[in-house]
Amino acid sequence: MTNFNSKQIYITSFDYPLNSVKKLFFKRQTFDLLYKKKECNIKMFIGSDWSIIGSGFQFNGPNNLKIVYTISKIVKGDFEHISKYLVTYINSEKSDKNIALVLSLISNTSNNSTVIEYRLEYEKESDYDYIIKILDISLFQKILSKFCIDANDLFKRYNIENINNSDYIRMNHSFIIQKNYKEAFNFYYNWENIAKSLQTEDIWKINQENNQNDTNSNYKSFSVNINKNIKIVYKIVSLKEDKNQIEIIYNKTANSFQALNAYIKMEFINLSKDTCFFLYETHLPININSSLFNTISNYLYYCNKKSKIYFENSNLKL
Repeated sequence: MTNFNSKQIYITSFDYPLNSVKKLFFKRQTFDLLYKKKECNIKMFIGSDWSIIGSGFQFNGPNNLKIVYTISKIVKGDFEHISKYLVTYINSEKSDKNIALVLSLISNTSNNSTVIEYRLEYEKESDYDYIIKILDISLFQKILSKFCIDANDLFKRYNIENINNSDYIRMNHSFIIQKNYKEAFNFYYNWENIAKSLQTEDIWKINQENNQNDTNSNYKSFSVNINKNIKIVYKIVSLKEDKNQIEIIYNKTANSFQALNAYIKMEFINLSKDTCFFLYETHLPININSSLFNTISNYLYYCNKKSKIYFENSNLKL
């Protein structure tokens, strides 16, 4: 097994969660938005994609700089994403050296920000000497710095509706509930129970509403009136019942008050007669910053945990 040497050439951090940064960094539209008709641009070869090993690209930069590279390795984890780009041509000259640019996106779990690091990886010191003779490393560092600065700025003005409505990041919370899974579903399906568990029943006015487009006529969509000016309407878009599992999905309707948790999925999975697994999922905008992401995550955890405790210790007839 070959032991490679490496040198860090650029490092920075973004105040956004890892999943957000991954989505932005590996979107074709990102490079179109940042570099279309500019001196620096990236050409993607036919059939290539940022997620496919073997994909080929050509980077065109200042001073007629041209670098052709292929994805030789991708490492995905809960707290990191590493992509290795093997350099095959530099300024139309084929490289027979084992030289690669390694991009690492690393989650800073203390505050959900993301570290971005670029390293130059090579097999021999002579390979590094070769690369610095034909490539101005300081210029390349400036290019990477400019890209990261522009990408960070793109987050701030990113319009999710104009680019792709499927652009979001998932937030999940899960618990073991000491109740039967059907009872758990009945408890959470009635949002008045959740309001009671959070002691907001006098603040939230919850109405279950018949909707002709509901997937299952036995179940109703609902609305929440927080005050006279704020009404949030959630419609059931999917309800699946299997032998040992129930899944329900809500979407916030477009004509109701804006809310970050526009999508809610709850799953109730049977583990035993009086125990089930509860999974809560919501979708958040791709450009949500780390601070707001943490606030929402902590708040949802608090709500779900408090509801679980209330449910487990109550004698509700469901």
